[in-house]
Amino acid sequence: MSSTLVRPVLGATAFAAALLLTAVAGVPGNATAVTPSADLAPVTTAYSTSRPAAAGRLTVRPAISQPGRRPAAASRSTQVLAEFPSARKGQRVALQRNTVGTWKTIARTRLHRTRSAVFALPRGRGRYRAVTLSGSGSTRVTTNTVRGRRFTVLFKDDFSGAQVDHAKWSDQETLAPAYMRACSQLSPLARTVSDGVLHMGVAYDSARAGQACEWQLNGNSGSHPYMLNTQLYTRGKFDFTYGYAAVRMKMHRSKGMHASFWLQPTNWYTPGDPTAGTEIDAVEYFGASKAGSTIGSFVHYYGADGEHYKRGGLYPRANTLMPATHEWWNAFHVFSVEWTPTAYVFRVDGREFHRETQAVSKAPEYLLLSMLTSDYNLAKLTPEGIGQTAAVDWVRVWAR
Repeated sequence: MSSTLVRPVLGATAFAAALLLTAVAGVPGNATAVTPSADLAPVTTAYSTSRPAAAGRLTVRPAISQPGRRPAAASRSTQVLAEFPSARKGQRVALQRNTVGTWKTIARTRLHRTRSAVFALPRGRGRYRAVTLSGSGSTRVTTNTVRGRRFTVLFKDDFSGAQVDHAKWSDQETLAPAYMRACSQLSPLARTVSDGVLHMGVAYDSARAGQACEWQLNGNSGSHPYMLNTQLYTRGKFDFTYGYAAVRMKMHRSKGMHASFWLQPTNWYTPGDPTAGTEIDAVEYFGASKAGSTIGSFVHYYGADGEHYKRGGLYPRANTLMPATHEWWNAFHVFSVEWTPTAYVFRVDGREFHRETQAVSKAPEYLLLSMLTSDYNLAKLTPEGIGQTAAVDWVRVWAR
């Protein structure tokens, strides 16, 4: 991916909606000048993934695949992803365990349209492989062998109470960048917890009812009622360095607001040194569009020139990773980022859609959940849309 130069701000909240400016010398990759709403239009974005060998590949990870229409308890199982790039959609595939030198089938399914399949491993540290099956049931293609393992949970929240657990989360008080959200402020009144789900929304600011907010940004201007936004974070209560951060979430459908699950460096940024901390946007969603809807993932950092850069984009390819009958707003999906010393790996339900190997943080980071409105996009927010929320079923962080 190319880097893009944007206006430097402090306290960035989902920088993806910021105005992109002109490139300067020394910026890696190709910088592009776009309008403030460009991040809201699903565009084909170059991506980098780690592709399996033609024969097939089996990889181990925590339970980061759980698509479904309803809230559900987070799985405690270890999962594996079997990938067979040369196989056909719907082909039968089996998970096998080595028992006293003999491979025995313990589960079967059919390949997803991405030519992959997710299996839950039984408890124990056995050796496993996956195989594709012929019509007669004989083995056709075999993956590598992996060993089962358990992943240590560093943080979890199932939102099982009647309110947010303030031993884990705080309501952020200051909304930033302020120049983009003059018409909005953060408030716990924009969110609720019920039936094991955190509902992140936006709302009209009743304390300023009847007042019009006049905003200006980069030559654009408008008027809109004042809004309340949602933003929770774990700073001072939980942070980590390297691991899997995941949220099971069902998105909103309305445009004019965007939901996010992301990370920020505990000790803030050091210009010119992304290893000292970056913003890691595991997922952002800007609402449904006639042109198509998709999710975005981004990495933000400051260059030695003091300017703010971002890598990443919106990924239409991610739409192929969920069941064909699902939309982002009618079912829950697990959005995750695997953060390693050399890369960020972004996934939906355990299937990778982007891998970023530059600007990798090596510093502690904390979690954030948010539903925000930006001034220039408020005209797209309808009264019906304001009542919509992003539903968060659970959050997990596992050690690598």
